[in-house]
Amino acid sequence: MIINIAFVLLLLIDFSVAGLLIKPEEVLKENFPKAKIIKKNILLTKSQARLVQNMSKVKLPHLVFTVYIAKENGKTVGYALLHTHKVRTRNEAVLITFDKNCNVKDVEIIAFYEPPEYIPSDKWRSNFIDKNKENLPVLRRNIPNITGVTLSARVLTDGVRQSIAICEVAIKGRF
Repeated sequence: MIINIAFVLLLLIDFSVAGLLIKPEEVLKENFPKAKIIKKNILLTKSQARLVQNMSKVKLPHLVFTVYIAKENGKTVGYALLHTHKVRTRNEAVLITFDKNCNVKDVEIIAFYEPPEYIPSDKWRSNFIDKNKENLPVLRRNIPNITGVTLSARVLTDGVRQSIAICEVAIKGRF
């Protein structure tokens, strides 16, 4: 009897968080099917960090980011940035895909360690498509809030806005 209860509790714990949802390589292949993908880690300088924070109005969680550069026939066609941040008490990893001008093409949640009911839907995440430095995403302004998932919506919106700023300041035209 105790073993059965322990097994059920283990299953409940295991399914209470989503964990790894999709590999970044799968998202990149979908968004840039013909491109060669180059993975790089970038370290923002203090001046770049200041610019990013001023543009995004969000404090940087760290200065090192993983960037993917998509190239076709030797020319850069787009980028992707892996952005990690805390939602409530646990981490989320999001891959924001951009065209070569830092316009958002896709926002994909790669890993989510909060309960799965807090994951914003694909439809809601589509609100970020085509956002850029002239049209930064702001919750309740050009990005709708999600009842019951307000914290996830706010943190993800801030992360995408910050990623646009990082793309503009530290990635665009450098690779």
